[in-house]
Amino acid sequence: MTTSTLHLEVERSRFANLLLAALGAAVPATLVSLLGRDRNEPATPLDKAAHEAQAVREMARSYARTDPSFAADLYAAADRHEANAE
Repeated sequence: MTTSTLHLEVERSRFANLLLAALGAAVPATLVSLLGRDRNEPATPLDKAAHEAQAVREMARSYARTDPSFAADLYAAADRHEANAE
């Protein structure tokens, strides 16, 4: 009888842990989908272009020492991308 009760308690706690993990993953995803967009996502196309250009500039900084010519091309592409969005 004790073995059955102990086994039942272990199974119950394992189920509770799995349920909490599933809910913990599902609730934030559901809230984001209900709100329609991620909070980190830029609101306007101009903001989006600026955000993307900043990411390209950060990548260019990482290449500045090893390949300055490529870094310069990336900086120019980021500038063009921002200018085309306006």
